[in-house]
Amino acid sequence: MKNVIKHDAYDKKAFERFLKNSKYLQKLLGYYSQYHPIHEKLAEDTFYAFFKYVVEFNEHVEEKFKINKAILEGAIKNIEYEKSKLLTELDEVNAGTATVMFYEKFFENLKLAKLNKELKKFASEGKGEGLEDKLKEIAKNTMKDIAEEVSEVMQGFNAVDSFGRGKGDKKLLSPEERIKLADKILQNKKIRDIVKKLGKLRLLAINEYKSKIKHYSGEIYSTKIGRDLKHLLPKEIANLSDEILYYDFLRRFVDKKLLIYDIQNKLEKQKGPIIILLDHSGSMYGDREIWGKAVALSIIEIAKRENREIYYIAFDDGVRFEKKINPKSITFNEIIEIASLYFGGGTNFIMPLNRAMSIIKEQKAFKNADILLITDGYAEVNDSFLKEFEQFKNEHNVKLISVFVETFPTETLKMISDEVIKVYDLADEEARKIYKSIS
Repeated sequence: MKNVIKHDAYDKKAFERFLKNSKYLQKLLGYYSQYHPIHEKLAEDTFYAFFKYVVEFNEHVEEKFKINKAILEGAIKNIEYEKSKLLTELDEVNAGTATVMFYEKFFENLKLAKLNKELKKFASEGKGEGLEDKLKEIAKNTMKDIAEEVSEVMQGFNAVDSFGRGKGDKKLLSPEERIKLADKILQNKKIRDIVKKLGKLRLLAINEYKSKIKHYSGEIYSTKIGRDLKHLLPKEIANLSDEILYYDFLRRFVDKKLLIYDIQNKLEKQKGPIIILLDHSGSMYGDREIWGKAVALSIIEIAKRENREIYYIAFDDGVRFEKKINPKSITFNEIIEIASLYFGGGTNFIMPLNRAMSIIKEQKAFKNADILLITDGYAEVNDSFLKEFEQFKNEHNVKLISVFVETFPTETLKMISDEVIKVYDLADEEARKIYKSIS
């Protein structure tokens, strides 16, 4: 027996499907083929360790594969594994994702441990003094290294997977499509980091939206008949204290003929579309870029719930990319496309703002839009543009919210913006300021 973990035909099929559709795992298997005999069955057994509900080791294993048993014993006998397994068991995509992350990190740690000579000796002679204990310790540390990231990535997967689903839409991706989505994210570190951040920010955005809805009751503007007990007129409530009128109340409740307040929900009526201008200049590269893109994508969640259109513009010293987004039908390929973009030029505010003005003028769907500008840049605007932009905002009922990813916003941003949000660091909580302004 080459496998060290017991499995059945269903488990085997799940692993083979993941391997077939994951080019990144195939690439890792090829790259680490130098570590015979470890790599040959380690990925498969790791998958079973994350996928199976009950994990048991085979009693009889070929001698050269017993080393994999030591590795997996080190990996699974700790609390970090138990926490991760809550997210992966019986889910082949999550189990495969955790497998990839463990596999790449384990071999990275193995390389740092400089055990090549001992591994070669084991491969040729079947001997390696203390090798199993060393590998067990590396596996244990690897599980500790990846546990938090496994949770963050899977939270991010859920965020990406949920986009494009309107209310009542139960359409799910097939297992093959989910594996390919995971594969695209896993093999690109920047996209992986954006998706991890997106998972956290999406939850913040949802909580902020729900908090606002919870504390808003609307405005009373007339009466009507119905049976919404929350909006009963005082007269109807008084009827409950009279024995005869109480039965009349019940009859009219069944017939939906009680007198109630009519509530006008201005919260939904006043919402306009959102035009997002995201700075892709050289100074945004790295953590600022990741945070900015995650914030921009998380706003899709608010827009979906508030029935608002989004127009996304990427700029540096010019407009480099633009896309009209329907938050209820955006695909994960579009999300990956936005996350992948980077240009790295200078910074120019006039060109993206001119483009935003053109969109508002030309497209009825973007009338009364909010413009959200996310930047860390310094750029000048001339007096002519400043005058034109102010006039445009007044005529079209447009508001510019600028998010400055630095300590102090520039005078230029102060002049052109209706509101400036200062982001002192890139903590997740900083995004709440933005959600409050646009929702």
